[in-house]
Amino acid sequence: MRFALRLNHLLAPLLSLGLALSVKAQQAGDYAISGQDPRLAGQTIYLLPAERPLHAAPWLALDSVRADATGHFELRGRVPAPDVYQLRVGRQPRGQVVPLTGQPEQLTAQVTEARRANRQAHVYLLQPSGSPAVTLLQAFQPYFLLRDVAASADDQRLRRLENLLRSHAASPLAPYLAFHYLRLHAGARPLLDSLTTRFAREQPDSPYLPRLREVLAAAPTLAIGALAPDFTLPDLHGQPVTLSSLRGRYVLVDFWASWCGPCRAANPAVLAAYQRYRDRGPGFTVLSVSFDEQPAAWRKAVAQDALPWTQVADQRGVRSPTGHLYQIVGIPATFLLDPAGRIIAKDLPGPALGRELGQLLK
Repeated sequence: MRFALRLNHLLAPLLSLGLALSVKAQQAGDYAISGQDPRLAGQTIYLLPAERPLHAAPWLALDSVRADATGHFELRGRVPAPDVYQLRVGRQPRGQVVPLTGQPEQLTAQVTEARRANRQAHVYLLQPSGSPAVTLLQAFQPYFLLRDVAASADDQRLRRLENLLRSHAASPLAPYLAFHYLRLHAGARPLLDSLTTRFAREQPDSPYLPRLREVLAAAPTLAIGALAPDFTLPDLHGQPVTLSSLRGRYVLVDFWASWCGPCRAANPAVLAAYQRYRDRGPGFTVLSVSFDEQPAAWRKAVAQDALPWTQVADQRGVRSPTGHLYQIVGIPATFLLDPAGRIIAKDLPGPALGRELGQLLK
């Protein structure tokens, strides 16, 4: 009996220490995201990688939970790495980004409502709050459009964005923000270069560090005056089409998808430019590159929008090799090429495309 008592005395502190370490291990890096809204009742809430293409399959959720009858839900778990993830209600086409730093975090998500441009159905977004990382990400929201549209080197928004990013360069969110917000902007290349060097020193395990290096290494490829990177993709009939085969005319390389509202809205202006300038001088044509992952949706959109030029598709989505080759962050994205295949303009909206072609093809 004395031996048993002594053994218990020895084991008790060890068990207590083991339990404390176990609890600490469970808490370290854990997140808890909760919310309640009657509109969520019965809906499945997903935590996804932020860069998951909208229509990718399979549905690669990091975590999911079904909201109860009152619309209450709670996600608990551990993220694989500090990064920006995405909260999504059901399989709706839009989600809300949420930064998770790998530290214990208690976040609350409020429901906001958006309406899709091409449907009447409502889309519910989950706006998170409750952590410094969320607050920091929200500070960058005024510059969100700079993700998708290149700005001139003297653009004041770009200058303010650079100052904000530099002041938060130690944050684990900084590599994500630098990659997504600055990669299109040649004027920000020196900042991107210096930040990448700093990240390599302070955050060597950031998943965005190798991608930033790739952007910097590939930067001259997409500069104005550079020869557009060549690629080959199947057309509507499954026949391969190579970009360089269109040389001899001005070519607009137009990255789009059937589910992209702004892309569909831009099609009439591109069609008008095509009809007006296709036979002038050396000629003008369009090569539309779809990121649709569903061939039927792609074909239907081409027919609905009555697009007469060559259509090709990379069904692996925006993060496909073709999207990577052209450093596509968002769509629509366009590149205007001269008859020799060199880039002469980027991301021209409809009226600007018409004006540019009017100067080139008088």
